[in-house]
Amino acid sequence: MADKGPGSTNRSPKKRLARAKIKQTEHGIKSSKGRVVKEDELSKAEQKRERQKKLTAIGIGAFAVIMALSMMLPSLSYIFGNGADQAAEEQAAKEQAAKQEEQESEAEEQESATGIDLVDANYAAVVDPLEAKLSENPEDLATILNLGNDYMAWASEASAYASDDAGSAHVTELYDKAIGYFDQYLEINDSAVVKSNRAMCHLYKGDADAALQQLQDVTSETPDYGPAWVNIGIIKEYQGDSDAAKEAYQKAVEADPNDEYGAKSQADRRLAALAEAEGGDVTADATGTTDATTTDGAEALEDALDSGL
Repeated sequence: MADKGPGSTNRSPKKRLARAKIKQTEHGIKSSKGRVVKEDELSKAEQKRERQKKLTAIGIGAFAVIMALSMMLPSLSYIFGNGADQAAEEQAAKEQAAKQEEQESEAEEQESATGIDLVDANYAAVVDPLEAKLSENPEDLATILNLGNDYMAWASEASAYASDDAGSAHVTELYDKAIGYFDQYLEINDSAVVKSNRAMCHLYKGDADAALQQLQDVTSETPDYGPAWVNIGIIKEYQGDSDAAKEAYQKAVEADPNDEYGAKSQADRRLAALAEAEGGDVTADATGTTDATTTDGAEALEDALDSGL
């Protein structure tokens, strides 16, 4: 192989040609095609390529994020959806707990309201709407009669709990209200039933004489009204006049033979009770003396209250 001259190198001609494609000139960099490219132009080109690379990278990243989110949407929807359902369920549970607490409180109040207080509360809920209705139409006979009957029933139930003077006064006041409504009814329409009920209100208040007089007026005007005869018998029995009581009960049976008003059945019960008492079934009072009529009279009053005659 021929010896290489001074200054020669070991580089091959191909490598020298490759390096000669771009040469530095005083004006810039000369490409293999003979075009001189200035350094600032080359820098701009490289910057453009770098921006394009960055934009491409950003686009790819954004696309990847969008794809990831799209894949997560069902899961996110489930998560947030369940969160909304859970919140609704918790709210409903709170409301239900509050409602239950309120119901328990009301139940406790009802349990604490016993005796006459409970009776008053129950009947007040009945008569208050009727009185409001009557204020709109003062001549509504059905409402007036219902009020009279309701106050009479109210007084009857309250009397079972009237253990002191205040309770007794309250019961009397209720009977007076019933009498007032019965009088109001009778001013518009005559009725043996209403007159009989009014008379019994006087009896339960303790005025037996007024009650008896009113009932006798009823039997004089309407002798075939059996309940009036029964009530006369009750008063006579209460007063200790068993003979007059039996006579009144017998007239009640004759006036109501088919038991249309319930007078016959009640009269029969009282006649049986009197017959049993006369047969020797008597009780001794605190003084040791026997008295059948006092006990029977109290029973007759209780029977009258139960029957509503």
